[in-house]
Amino acid sequence: MPSKTSSANSTGSKSNDQGHPEDIIPMVLTSATQELFGCRADEDVTAENPYKLLKKDDIIEDMKAKAAVSDFSPVKQIILDYPESELLLVFDRDFTYGQCFYLVTTPEAKEKILNPPESEPEEDSVNDIIKTPEPKEWVSLGSEKEIDEESLRETRVKLLYKFSRARKEFGMPVSFSDRNVADAKDGNLECVSFADRRFNIKLMQRDCAVQAIPDIQSSSAQTQWKYMKNSCTQYTPGELNEKEKEKTLDPKSINDFCNTVANRVLHALQQEDIMNVFKDDWMALGTDHEDFEWTGKLSDVLMLYQAFTDNKYTQDKGISCMHWHPTIHGVIAVTLAEKKKQQWTMSKGPLIGFYSFSDPTHIKILLECPDDILTFEFCPSDPNIIVGGCSNGQIVLWEISAYVACLMPVTHGAKHESVKTGVLDLEDNKENKVPIVRYSAMSGVENSHTGPITDVHWLPQTFEVTAQGMPVENKYNISVQLITCSPDGSFMFWDIRMPKQLRQTASDKKQSDSEPQMANYSDNNPFKHLDKTWKPLFKVSLVHMERGGEYAPLRFSLDYYTSNNTTIPEIAEDPGEIPDYSQLQVPSGKGLAALEDVNTKIYIGTRDGEIVYTDWKLEKNDLDQLIHPKPLCSFRIHPCLVNTIDRSPFFKDIVLTGTSLYGSCNIAIWKEGVLDGPLFLMPTLEGHCTVACWSLTRPAVFFVGKGDGKIEVWNLLEKTGEAVHVQEHMTNGKITCIKPWTVSSKQHFLALADDVGIVRVFQIPPVYYIAPRNERVNMGKCIQQQQERLNDLLRRRELWQNQPAPAGKKVATEKPGSPTEEEPDEMKEYDDFLVLEENVLQGMGLTP
Repeated sequence: MPSKTSSANSTGSKSNDQGHPEDIIPMVLTSATQELFGCRADEDVTAENPYKLLKKDDIIEDMKAKAAVSDFSPVKQIILDYPESELLLVFDRDFTYGQCFYLVTTPEAKEKILNPPESEPEEDSVNDIIKTPEPKEWVSLGSEKEIDEESLRETRVKLLYKFSRARKEFGMPVSFSDRNVADAKDGNLECVSFADRRFNIKLMQRDCAVQAIPDIQSSSAQTQWKYMKNSCTQYTPGELNEKEKEKTLDPKSINDFCNTVANRVLHALQQEDIMNVFKDDWMALGTDHEDFEWTGKLSDVLMLYQAFTDNKYTQDKGISCMHWHPTIHGVIAVTLAEKKKQQWTMSKGPLIGFYSFSDPTHIKILLECPDDILTFEFCPSDPNIIVGGCSNGQIVLWEISAYVACLMPVTHGAKHESVKTGVLDLEDNKENKVPIVRYSAMSGVENSHTGPITDVHWLPQTFEVTAQGMPVENKYNISVQLITCSPDGSFMFWDIRMPKQLRQTASDKKQSDSEPQMANYSDNNPFKHLDKTWKPLFKVSLVHMERGGEYAPLRFSLDYYTSNNTTIPEIAEDPGEIPDYSQLQVPSGKGLAALEDVNTKIYIGTRDGEIVYTDWKLEKNDLDQLIHPKPLCSFRIHPCLVNTIDRSPFFKDIVLTGTSLYGSCNIAIWKEGVLDGPLFLMPTLEGHCTVACWSLTRPAVFFVGKGDGKIEVWNLLEKTGEAVHVQEHMTNGKITCIKPWTVSSKQHFLALADDVGIVRVFQIPPVYYIAPRNERVNMGKCIQQQQERLNDLLRRRELWQNQPAPAGKKVATEKPGSPTEEEPDEMKEYDDFLVLEENVLQGMGLTP
């Protein structure tokens, strides 16, 4: 199809020496000129509509304003002599005459371009009949000789190889094994081809053929053809007859059609005005080529992003707990404790260190600890307050607001200001000093746990509890209470506010010329009133259900609200006005409203492998005395101590538990409210599970850390019996803690800590953080089906137990393993159960 820009050639004008007709002049127009005259290339004028009429007066005004700088100054005299008021400007996209535009200088050429003469059809062409061309006889011009010369022929004599074997070896079995070919004297050596740089053949002459063909463009939509296929298509226009034309142009049918489709058209226009229909939703999902290459199979390897270690403080120390800073991005806090118990000194002792992405080889802040810290946690309402549990049973509190500047990333050339209070140095070297923050308060030994504190959690700022465990409203709207557990068989609730009795004692001493230590209430430590006097608000003992004694809790998890619609406020980037904790007082529970929607049930993992579900709220007996409640249920699922209890971020009633020793089951998933057992039991065959956690972005995915440095990725919607991905050699030692962190929608991290004091941050691949469509809905259906399966199994087990024994049969005297007459019935029940299980798996889409 000829281009419209070549219409000037059909005007009949003669060409000049410069290669273009005399009645046109190629023009170079800047973008400013194009915008001024409304002739922007590929916007105002295109290849389909290349014409633009310019007013002669506008061009003259432009030449007067810009003088010689005007783009029309080279043709000034031609424009002034042009007889009409409008000149024709043509967009030449193909640069036929060397420029992007050309100006028509005569009215005759303008008329011929805008209104080209129609060619009269030939009379004989109407009567011509289109005939299919017939092939002609091939006439040889000598090309077959060239083809024959270029063809390959075998000119070398073929080699003949003979393989023989000793007669004594006939019929003997063949045994193949690997061996080094360099060591075999009678063997064959493989000669692998390689590129020899010392030898190069320079191609002096090459025979090649060139054939001119028209431009070809290949395009496709979605379907990728595996092989080329020749095809042809022939079509003829469909025309309506006279009756169909009259029926189509009938006003009544047109009105009915418009009335029928009017509502749908208006709805479509409304939707188009509401949302952007031209937005690429696939690109918005973060699955474009900027995130990862779509090659059919996504990468599932966790790539190392950063490693944190400071040889000065982490040598011969292990990490037992780790947390990302809630508000400062790129900062992570870890516990540093001696592997072997030694006498504590200033240079070697239990510490909590803060690392930052800005300087991964140096610790920014160290928190002083009186003993090994097994667990710690940031305050939800004020991340500058940190609470930790010691191995000797004491609880420690830090306040680091004066040292936050040390955690911020330092710009080039900036200098740190010296921190004003209580900074201790581990060495006398004045360069690269690391501030050591002394604890603000510590509980007394007589008021603490008798065993090590293994887990600690803050209560949210939406409620608080009284001394009887009753949830009430929190008037301060800040987190002031926390829970600790210890293998000594107890839970303790603590309050960081000043007790009423202590406040009265302090005020009396202040009025009567208080002692020197009472003057410390006005210093920079807001928790001075708790140091060595901190007592628990109340204590809950876990009475064993089956035998005497108490459970030994190691980990616990609780969902604070019974309603799924209730959300806990997240930690804000700016906590706002920080209250004076030294002035806060524990209120009386009489004037506070009780909250009924707060869940006081709690999941507990013990040292003996039990999973206990109990209530922390104290009960009253018949004598109106407060007693510790008995657990609601207890299951011995894990073979030994439970080291993980993690609640799903998508389903608050789903809990993940894990153990740290070999056994028949190392991972279990529970649903709160289901007191009949776990929904999932997942054994691990190699290594032992040390820690596990849920994914923050995918409801069906969780990560498991192993004692041999492996990381397993599990997906409950794909496989429930084994991990979907296992990555080895993640750490040099035993993985002790894993913490996921979401930086942005396209960057997700997984931090791993080991028992040699090194923290490694791995980048999670998109396949493990981009959730497929409806994954949360499918996971909810999977949980519901597992719950139904568990109920059905319990119902069948009850039916089996209630079946009467056959007459004349002594069930009690039978040996364990002897055949009975009930086996056929039990096998039938078991076959029915297998059919039910297969139907459930087919409904979930998990069967091949």
